Amino acid sequence: MKTFKLAMLIVIAIGMTRCSSDVDNDVQQDSTITQQDISSEILSKLQSMGFDMDKTSVTSTKGGYIVDGDIFFTEETLKEDNYQKQAFFGIVNCNRAGNIRIQNALGNNAAGRGFQRGINLWNRVNNTTLRLVEVTSNPDILVRLARPGEIGGWGLGEFPTNGVEGGLIILNLNEPSIDGDPVTAREWGNILTHEIGHNIGFLHAEQGFFGTQVPGTPNNDTSSIMTSGSNPSVVFNANNVSVNDRRAVRRMYSNRSNRLCR
Repeated sequence: MKTFKLAMLIVIAIGMTRCSSDVDNDVQQDSTITQQDISSEILSKLQSMGFDMDKTSVTSTKGGYIVDGDIFFTEETLKEDNYQKQAFFGIVNCNRAGNIRIQNALGNNAAGRGFQRGINLWNRVNNTTLRLVEVTSNPDILVRLARPGEIGGWGLGEFPTNGVEGGLIILNLNEPSIDGDPVTAREWGNILTHEIGHNIGFLHAEQGFFGTQVPGTPNNDTSSIMTSGSNPSVVFNANNVSVNDRRAVRRMYSNRSNRLCR
């Protein structure tokens, strides 16, 4: 959702940094802005994904397009009308995922009262080894309030690095709900569930082109708790994580031989 823009920018920044700093990557960045013979449909799709088309180079190649010199999109991907899926940017180590210590440093407010719901919506998914355990000190994930002017929107979550869960979630009490009223405890719980999704590796459902799709999940899930700007009411009104969110987290974190965590 538009209020989760910072998380999207983090994904884009990290993804671009990883491409440009990888010594084994022989694709060089091209700073020349080229968009010749690219249809308005394709340019519009890229813009909706978050690319600044005044600064983004797009060139046609066999089977698709090269964006900003080192990102390849197939034609099918860019022509998908509703591209929402469960996809991950990183995975938490299997042993760590079974006991992620999370601390509520939100205080006595609606966000603090929604904290347990935010944990429970992931912990209630059965047949998965992922467990979030509330602690009062030495957390793996600290959930705190935003400082004045620190973030825009409702919140952000940090992505995993090198098998370690993202260590921070920030929630912004100054942001009203989608109906203009204060965000309720239940809504904060849903928002926290969304942010925890980032801490355990999930991208926004619309950002799957930067990550890896979870095997066994569909290309389209408009009910995902990881939905962002296209329909914020999905997160605010969710009764649970979606069927495919559950399917995804089971594949990511379980005792199965084909689990994605290691």
